[in-house]
Amino acid sequence: MFEEMNDFDEAFRRLLDEVLEFDLSNPFEDVEKVLCIEPHPDDCAIGLGGTIKRLTDSGIEVVYLCLTDGSMGTTDEGLSAHELALIRRKEEEESAKLLGVEKILWLDNRDTELEYTPAVRNEIVKVIRAERPDAVLLPDPWLPYEAHPDHRRAGFMGIDAVAFAQLPNVAKSDLYAGLKPHQVDVLGFYYTARPNYFVDVTDLMELKLKAIRVHKSQFTDDVWEKWEPFLRTVGLYYGKKAGVKYAEGLRFFPALFLHITPFAELV
Repeated sequence: MFEEMNDFDEAFRRLLDEVLEFDLSNPFEDVEKVLCIEPHPDDCAIGLGGTIKRLTDSGIEVVYLCLTDGSMGTTDEGLSAHELALIRRKEEEESAKLLGVEKILWLDNRDTELEYTPAVRNEIVKVIRAERPDAVLLPDPWLPYEAHPDHRRAGFMGIDAVAFAQLPNVAKSDLYAGLKPHQVDVLGFYYTARPNYFVDVTDLMELKLKAIRVHKSQFTDDVWEKWEPFLRTVGLYYGKKAGVKYAEGLRFFPALFLHITPFAELV
């Protein structure tokens, strides 16, 4: 019995294994649909391109939810925000197809100005209730030194939306639209410095880079000269931890640990 236990390590192990049944050996087991939340067009491909291809090849449906329009990502003074947003939408569609993704949802918040508001959070809640994914993947908002506010806020709003999507009194108007509360079983972070699960993408690295390079408005020749070595180095970094050449790293938590838990980092 738990009340008779005096050792934290044993209690922690039993909590994970017996009570929460948290198994990191295959977090995508029994998953049929994944919602991948991204701050901008290209983030799913950059953070998880190889993983996404593995999932779609195995028959798992992956849906993108892009929170912004990507309209600020240019140094071209002659290109308007509206023009860039249209370009980036087409680039995202082409990139997604390479990875087996057929559905992209857009919230079209203005790039660099994504705000944490109940209204935006509830739009994500609505998507979760409509799509009913088994798993949600999103940027780790605790990534050290992350300078882009869109990334931090995307992570925090995504976490909160996952937590609140199962509560019928949150955004209750969804009920009247036929969208019932939904509990997400698997929550994982990409762009993370604390991975606890790795996907070997050695054989998919070139395809991943191709899917990223499709975003030509972001990765012009001169930009790609720096970004390709950077992306390969990130893959090698995770690969070293995983014991392979190239890998993608994710961090999974039991949902319970995302609230008032002093030992969440131990997972």
